[in-house]
Amino acid sequence: MLIATGTGVTPYRSMLPQLRQAIVERGVEVVLLQGARTPAELLYSEDFSAFAEATPGFRYMPCLSRELPVEPHPDVRRGYVQQQLAEVAPDPARDIAYLCGNPDMVDACAEALKAAGLGNPQIRREKYVSSK
Repeated sequence: MLIATGTGVTPYRSMLPQLRQAIVERGVEVVLLQGARTPAELLYSEDFSAFAEATPGFRYMPCLSRELPVEPHPDVRRGYVQQQLAEVAPDPARDIAYLCGNPDMVDACAEALKAAGLGNPQIRREKYVSSK
């Protein structure tokens, strides 16, 4: 699972070639939950949508807290990424979660993933904190 808000999604974009290889060669399944307020704030959404369309085994789920597109794709969700984790159904026996972005989102997702049975080694975190 790849979970991000804001510019936290940038590392995941650079991982697409390696993800395609893992999906094809090892049968890995990947879901990307990307959080933003509006569709205009979804960085690289066209790239992720195209990758999902071309790559069985990769699912792209934009999560929008304030505004949905006029004609949303079936995988678009209203709300925050952490609210969508139950639908993705993390499996402690096989899943690893990468969290990158807003510190509140990272903390909320980490707690939800722990509640779903994932251990600390399965939850990789990077928080973006700005100085004031």
